[in-house]
Amino acid sequence: MSIEDHVDLFGRPADDADGRPRLPDGRPPRGLTAGGWVRTTGWLQFGDWPVSSALMATLLGMLGAMVCAVLLVGTFPVAAGVLVVVVPPLFGAAWGILTTFVKPASLARNIGTKPAERLSPGDVVRLYGSIGPVGQVVAVTFAESVRVAFHGGGHRTWTRREVVHVAELLS
Repeated sequence: MSIEDHVDLFGRPADDADGRPRLPDGRPPRGLTAGGWVRTTGWLQFGDWPVSSALMATLLGMLGAMVCAVLLVGTFPVAAGVLVVVVPPLFGAAWGILTTFVKPASLARNIGTKPAERLSPGDVVRLYGSIGPVGQVVAVTFAESVRVAFHGGGHRTWTRREVVHVAELLS
């Protein structure tokens, strides 16, 4: 019987030989920084469904275009109509370009919470509350408080019972 490399005998498979965060398909996430944390989008969520930040940018563009159109409709009605049709997709596309190429970010969703004292290596957690970047736990040290080391060398200290948001990287 052979034993494969990188198998956690306690039921939690290692994500990669070097412990870097990975997407479900094995690719590295967009927005993985040199410090090991992952820049994320998906800060708005309904239940288990993250709302696309590109959709939010499109809706913001729609709102701005409608305000401008109201101001222009009396003088330039055609321009007002063009604004309402063209600006929202431009805002969505610009946000998509920004989060893919300029400042890459991965889509993430919160999948639950747990006390800091129950964190274990391999968990992906929000670093600063319920939104923002995520980090993959590498080691947990218990003392009066819980010191959590993340891939890339970063670390955070939480009280034992402080609630931490566990996240899932989607893209």
